[in-house]
Amino acid sequence: MAKKRDDPRAEEIAAQIAAIGETDTFGAKVEVRYLPAILAPDETVLGLTSGAHDGHTWLIVCTDRRVIFLDKGWFFGLTQVEIPLDSISSIAHETGIMFGTIGITGAGLAGMTIKQISKSSVGKFVRSVQDARQAYMGR
Repeated sequence: MAKKRDDPRAEEIAAQIAAIGETDTFGAKVEVRYLPAILAPDETVLGLTSGAHDGHTWLIVCTDRRVIFLDKGWFFGLTQVEIPLDSISSIAHETGIMFGTIGITGAGLAGMTIKQISKSSVGKFVRSVQDARQAYMGR
C-alpha cells in the first residue's frame, strides 16, 4: 500500500487537511500517511480527527463521499471501516471536560463509536459530516 512519500497526491491531501484548520491527529499520523492510497483520485477531505476504539487509536476522516475510520496496526495491517454519506442514519456526540465521543451509525450497518477525541475537535468534525451529508444529498 502506498504511503505518503510514495504518492503524488499526498501534497494535495496535505493541503486539504491544512485548509480544514485545527485538526487533532494525535496518535494517528501513520493513518494520515495512508490516505493517498485509500481516497479516490477526486475525493476531498472535509474533516479529520482521532480518538480511541477498542484500545486502538483511530483516525476518522470525513470526505465529500463517506466517513472513513482507519486503524493502522503497529507492525502490519490496516483496518478500514467506512460509511457512505447517504447511508448515515445518525451521528451522535458528547463532550466532557477534556474529551468527547462521536458515534456514527449507517442505515442497515453497524456503527462506530470513537472516544477520547479532543473536545475542541468534536463539534467541528460533526459539523463537517452534517455539511457533507447536506451537500451530497443536494440540500
